[in-house]
Amino acid sequence: MEKQEFLDKLRLALNGKIAPETVSDTVRYYEDYISTEVRMGKSEEEVMNSLGDPRLIARTIVETKGGRTADSEGSTYSGQNGGNGEVQRRYPAVPGWVWLVLILIIIVLVLSTVFKILAIFWPVIAVIALVVFLVKLFRDWIN
Repeated sequence: MEKQEFLDKLRLALNGKIAPETVSDTVRYYEDYISTEVRMGKSEEEVMNSLGDPRLIARTIVETKGGRTADSEGSTYSGQNGGNGEVQRRYPAVPGWVWLVLILIIIVLVLSTVFKILAIFWPVIAVIALVVFLVKLFRDWIN
C-alpha cells in the first residue's frame, strides 16, 4: 500500500465518527510520521508495513476518542506547530495530588542530600565554630 492510499483509507474510516478537525489532525500526524520515517532512511514500504491496516488504526482511534471533539480531554494530535513540521500532542492534565507527591519527593531528596553533606563536614564545622567562639571570648576577656 502506498502512502496516499493509506491516508485516504484512514480519512475515510474516520470521517463522521470523530470531529472533523481531529480527522484532519490525525491524517496530518500520520502523513508527517511516514515522511519522517522515510527521511530517516526507511523505505515507504517498510513504514507502511509497520503501521498496518489504516481501518484498524481508525477503529482504535474512534474507540479511544469515543466520538469526542478535539478539545476534549485525552490524547489528541494538534497538528503542525506553526508549519515547521513538528507534531504536538496534548495529554490529559496531571492531577494535583500527583504534583504534590512529586514536590514532596523532591523536597525530601534535597533535604536528605543537604543533611548528608552536613554530616560529612560536621566535625570541620564544629571545630571552626569552636575556634570562632574562643577567639571572640578571648577578645572580650582582653578588653
